Amino acid sequence: MEDILQEWEDFAKTMNSTVHGMNSRELRDHAEAMLRVIAKDLETAQNKQASIDKSQGLAPEVNADTAAEIHAADRLASGFTIEQLMAEYRALRASVLRLWKERIETISSCEIEDMVRFNEAIDQALTESIARYSAMFRESQNLFLAILGHDVRSPLGAISMGAQVLLRDDTLSAKSLKVASRILNSTGRVTEIVSDLLDFATSHLGDGIPVSPAAMNFAKVCDAVIEEARAFHPDRMIELASTGDMHAVWDSARISQAFSNLLANAIQHGSQTDPISIAVSGEKEDIVWTIRNTGEVITAANRRTIFDPAKRFALRPASERSLGHPQNLGLGLYITRDIVSAHGGHISITSTKEEGTTFTVRLPRKMHDKSA
Repeated sequence: MEDILQEWEDFAKTMNSTVHGMNSRELRDHAEAMLRVIAKDLETAQNKQASIDKSQGLAPEVNADTAAEIHAADRLASGFTIEQLMAEYRALRASVLRLWKERIETISSCEIEDMVRFNEAIDQALTESIARYSAMFRESQNLFLAILGHDVRSPLGAISMGAQVLLRDDTLSAKSLKVASRILNSTGRVTEIVSDLLDFATSHLGDGIPVSPAAMNFAKVCDAVIEEARAFHPDRMIELASTGDMHAVWDSARISQAFSNLLANAIQHGSQTDPISIAVSGEKEDIVWTIRNTGEVITAANRRTIFDPAKRFALRPASERSLGHPQNLGLGLYITRDIVSAHGGHISITSTKEEGTTFTVRLPRKMHDKSA
């Protein structure tokens, strides 16, 4: 144990500049506990199926935090990167196997089985550490975004109020009033972006986007959103066909947001000359709505990540991932999916050259009680 721990400590000292102020106990952080868990596992009988389950990440769940999970949290707090965390396990594996090899003269089937099981246990500990590290890192990022979005709202409100005051000033020239109008419109757009950012961040911090369902008429939502879109895009044709009962128990504001996001997406990416077709059907238990536009076909690979802006951004070519690139991050589709999911519904997409691109949303008229 001491030989392994000393090599672990020596390696940790080479990993990060922040370790220079760490003592031996901090550098060896939970290594002994992890090794004792592995040793105990090696002493426990294991059948073939249990070995297969471990290799597939299906090891029995542990209620309390494991030593590997706690180790990941401490390394994150100490400034270690996830690559450095993984390197520690790689070095630990190499140390144990080398020291083990030096202490045996011949290798029997028992030693081979022990080596296989040791590697399984190291992989399990590594998986636990990476999962905990990644989860904590994502949570800190989302919390940062939520705080940033919240703090930005106050100065935005002040800018908007100032622009409104200027617009009511009859002494200003026409040029000044035009500038004030642009400021107000731009502030409104930034406010929408901040709201999307807050929704994106808070949906990761809790159980998704919160909704407050109440009795509503979806037909009124459709009419209002479509009329607004027509006002902003008078050159675009938007066709609506609806049948059946449109009454439901949903969060009206959130559903309006989802419907508006899908329509805005169709306007942005659809053909400038062909109409956008919207169909709403009130069925017995559900209400189904589709929004279809013609235009460039979305590939199967892009459809798989279309509701995940982080993955979509990561998969873009390097030339399209610069801050100056005109494409947006696609938060609207992510938020739409979360709104639909929060209502117990489902959203899907199809895209072909013949039929165009169609988003289909199916929502139960009344949200199911998740606590039941």
